[in-house]
Amino acid sequence: MSAKSFNVSQDDHGTYHLHGELSIHELDDLRGFLEESLKGEQEIAISLAKVRFIDTAALQLLIAFKKRFQSEAKLRISDVSSEVEKILSLCGLKTTLV
Repeated sequence: MSAKSFNVSQDDHGTYHLHGELSIHELDDLRGFLEESLKGEQEIAISLAKVRFIDTAALQLLIAFKKRFQSEAKLRISDVSSEVEKILSLCGLKTTLV
């Protein structure tokens, strides 16, 4: 089993900052993080400003969580790195996620 390619930190304002790479290999960890973060919260903010790479599997998971919890909690993507912005633009998902 390989080491996780991303990590999460939280700033003083409560924003979660994801660092590294989000791919199909990290889906279980990413899903676990999202499920725990959304428990009992009305809104969480996630920054992708330090994400170097994101694949379509991770994008689909983020979109699914955003839609799934929209009546209970709001998942807000606050910032994206230039690398993630390019991928979102290529996939036509920028307005869906950000």
